[in-house]
Parts: sequence; structure tokens; C-alpha cells
Amino acid sequence: MPRPGAVDSSDVPPRGARGLPRPCPDPGVVVLDAVFLAATAALFALVALVAKGVEKLGPEARSSAPRATSRDGERS
Repeated sequence: MPRPGAVDSSDVPPRGARGLPRPCPDPGVVVLDAVFLAATAALFALVALVAKGVEKLGPEARSSAPRATSRDGERS
């Protein structure tokens, strides 16, 4: 007499047996992935534009500009 809850050998699939074939993903999921990728690219482009705009707001950096010195003549 089998134990309660025991697995009968006829319930176990043979080695190498595959389960049911997976259905194709819902087309709506693929579209959502594409929308997510497009939104991510747009967000990075927007951040790059804002960074470029902020960079233009500041003074132009010149390598030949004199540096500020302290009272005793040392550069800070």
C-alpha cells in the first residue's frame, strides 16, 4: 500500500521529456518593452540637453585667465 502523498512512478515524466510548449508572449508585452526602451532613451536625451543648457549658463572657462592669489602671493 503506497504512503499518502507519495509519488507514483507513473506520475513522473521520463528523463529528457519536455513539458508543454510555451506560448508566445502576448504582443502587448513586446510593445510595452519597446515603449519602455524609447522612454528611457528620451529621458537620457532630455538630461543631456538640460546639462548642455546649464553648461552654457556659466562663465566661459579660459586657460589663460589669471588665478586669484591670496595676500601673501600664494595661489589657492
